[in-house]
Amino acid sequence: MRDRLLVASLVAVSLLTVVVRIAAALVLDQTLASDPLAYFTMARGLAEQGVLADNFGQHAFYSAGYPLVLAPFFKLFGSSVPVALAVNLLLSVAGVWLVAALGRALSQRNDTPVWAALALALWLPGIWNATLLAKENLSTPLLLGLALCAVQLARSPRPAAPALLAGLLWSASLITGGSALLLCAGVAVAMILLWRASGGVSAPLRAGACFAVGAVLALSPWLYATNQMVGRPVLSTNAAFNLYLGHNPAATGRFISIADTPLGADWEQTRLRLGEVANADRLQRAAIGWAAAHPADAARLAVRKLAYFWQPSVPDASDFAVSRPVATIRLFETVQYAAIVALAAIALFGQGVGRGPAWILGAMLLGYWVIHAAAYVIPRYRDPVMPLLIVLATCQVVAWARRGAQSELAHAG
Repeated sequence: MRDRLLVASLVAVSLLTVVVRIAAALVLDQTLASDPLAYFTMARGLAEQGVLADNFGQHAFYSAGYPLVLAPFFKLFGSSVPVALAVNLLLSVAGVWLVAALGRALSQRNDTPVWAALALALWLPGIWNATLLAKENLSTPLLLGLALCAVQLARSPRPAAPALLAGLLWSASLITGGSALLLCAGVAVAMILLWRASGGVSAPLRAGACFAVGAVLALSPWLYATNQMVGRPVLSTNAAFNLYLGHNPAATGRFISIADTPLGADWEQTRLRLGEVANADRLQRAAIGWAAAHPADAARLAVRKLAYFWQPSVPDASDFAVSRPVATIRLFETVQYAAIVALAAIALFGQGVGRGPAWILGAMLLGYWVIHAAAYVIPRYRDPVMPLLIVLATCQVVAWARRGAQSELAHAG
């Protein structure tokens, strides 16, 4: 009976998720430009001509995971923005069910999943991303799935299946965005916990082998494809570009245009002359060279970027001048964000979840955070890990409510 009620509640939350995001897409009517245009072009080219290339003719500059998911739907239903937004809705619903599954795994209760799913359904950046062709729409459910596998891996008497799936999800996350690289820290912690629980090394070794197999299965086709397209197996050629934007004389820790850097004067000509891989190599050498020559500046920038990562995106007077309704919504988002971060921190360092899951999710959050010190930071870069914080925050609130109810019962008795 309780399971049927849980499923019915999650179906209701899923419908709310879809309705809210459709309404937002109709109201906002986002234009197709910048990164969304690149992802659309890649997916359309793959679906219609069998060629993966962005609007600048680059094959591996933008992370391919999101366009690879869009392409089959474009093939079936036609290449259009509404089709892409429909895929976003499917991914949003997947995120709702995954956040519910993670909430149940952490709390072992049926109320936590529903509240966690509802919080994600109403999380404003998640609604905003669903109206855009943004890779965060895919990064979020992949990260949630990886976290769920890691938690199950640490507890399972048969860890092979969650370890294999974790390897597949981690690799898919890497193809969707290189910032997922250190998310495997959570899996490593899960294997340590498995070793402690099993009392031997055989179980974690088998789990590690299964994780590696899953990673190879997912990564190999993409690395082969990039070798054919750009002459070298790479996750993307964008990593060196981001590294350079974060390590050059004009770097601020936030996004800056390549035109504002020392290599910007002849950027287009040199990019076309060298090609993707050679140009990426040039950017990487320049970034590493600048950091080596200015280690103190590079260290200060890294610390600044780590602070920027968690800095709330508070609207200012100019935002209110442009659009008071949008700025007001963003102000509410700031309140949402502050509450989620504070409650999640209490859960991680307090009694909101068990110590094992806290270590696993903490390692994932730390890995995802630290890697952003290497490039630059914009607010949406933290969006994929926010559902983890939402689950933790929900667990903490439910734990407080449960203790309050138990205290009232004790007084009544």
